[in-house]
Amino acid sequence: MRFSLLSAAVSILKKFYNVSLRIKVIGLVIFATLLLGLPVIYFVNIDFSRQNNMQLKLMSLAIGKQLSSQSVNYILEDNFYALEKLLKSSVKSDPDLVYAFIENKKGEVIASTFDGGFPADLLKVNSFNPKSLSAVKIKTNEGLVYDTAVPILRGRLGTVRVGISTKRSSMLLYSLIRSIIIVMIFAAVLAIILSSSIAWWVMTPIVKLSEAFNKVKSGSYDVKLDIKRDDEIGMLARDFNKMAVSLKKADEERMENDNLRKNFINNVIKAQEEERKRIAKDLHDQFAQMLAYIKIRIGLLKNLNNIEEARESVAQISEELTNALDVVRNIARSLMPGILEEMGLVCAVTSYIDDINKKSLNFKVDFYSDYDIKNKRFDQNIEINVYRIIQEALSNVILHSHSNYAKINLGIAEGKIIGSVEDYGTGFNYGLISKDSLGIFGMTERAKLLGGDLKIESKTGAGTLINFYIPL
Repeated sequence: MRFSLLSAAVSILKKFYNVSLRIKVIGLVIFATLLLGLPVIYFVNIDFSRQNNMQLKLMSLAIGKQLSSQSVNYILEDNFYALEKLLKSSVKSDPDLVYAFIENKKGEVIASTFDGGFPADLLKVNSFNPKSLSAVKIKTNEGLVYDTAVPILRGRLGTVRVGISTKRSSMLLYSLIRSIIIVMIFAAVLAIILSSSIAWWVMTPIVKLSEAFNKVKSGSYDVKLDIKRDDEIGMLARDFNKMAVSLKKADEERMENDNLRKNFINNVIKAQEEERKRIAKDLHDQFAQMLAYIKIRIGLLKNLNNIEEARESVAQISEELTNALDVVRNIARSLMPGILEEMGLVCAVTSYIDDINKKSLNFKVDFYSDYDIKNKRFDQNIEINVYRIIQEALSNVILHSHSNYAKINLGIAEGKIIGSVEDYGTGFNYGLISKDSLGIFGMTERAKLLGGDLKIESKTGAGTLINFYIPL
């Protein structure tokens, strides 16, 4: 039985959980009304019944004592007619008094208010003790009655028995409970109306918010909630509008980044093809011609008889071979600096900057690296990408900054490679240039692909500072 009740309660709670918020609010109001009203009815019933029983007992004792004192003379005079008249007059004057009768010391009824014969069983329901009062509750045709026995002259002349009905007090109790129930129903109806209005007032913007969320979910970021309230829902609506604006901006940035990424990939592919053409041209125009020239000179050696001429020719061939090796090394270095793989990041950057300083008369680069990074090797992917970021940054400085000086810092801090490239040139408007610059996009993408980031600070006429970090 308990298990079935528990299962029914769980089933009701599940159904209640799935209904709309408006129904939940109304249901909670009804439940709260019952939760408060039923205990009120219960305790009112208990307290009223207790107080009523006490009052009825006191009333029956008072009436019994009054009749006891009034009947003494009639009993002594054996005036049973007057005695019965007294009892009937009392019953007639008090609507709660159902009956009254007097029995003598022998237990014989000498006067009563019963016209149709005295009910003999009534004598047995209340055992009389001359030294004390006795009151018991009995069930009769008139309903529940308090039967009270009061001794006359301490029992020497007999006993007065009176019966006080509880019908009128019960009707009063039922009327009180009915009034409480009516007030409860009225309060519940009023609460339902108020809660429905509040639920509508609360739910309307929430429904609008839900519809707006669905629009945002489908990719429409132009939605805007017009909810002018200063409560939590108003704050939520304003935050939603801010979120929609941020999402729209992020979507636009994503589309721009996608376009930049496509352009970047296309340019990378184009650059690769151009690099292949350049390498092929260098191999054909320089290296192949050198090898052809060396081949001819070697062929001429066969016909030389003079040892001095032969030695001179061999020296020239050796010089051409050296030049050919330099061409091959330059091609290889342009593709991937060998020093990066052999000696590490710091040595490769140092070598690259030394080459720039040797080739440029009006431009100088200073490179500062801390002690922790100088002799440390990193993952090959990290080293080549950091090297390319510095290479691209310096290339931009040389081509666009109109500066004669740049400074590079590289170090390790908090488990990250921290780097910066700074110049004191003309600078630029980063907000405008960054959207179209594939070089800037490429540097940023390299940093982000390694889990890091790259930031550029620049103003027209104030130089440029590039900061980046790569987690290890």
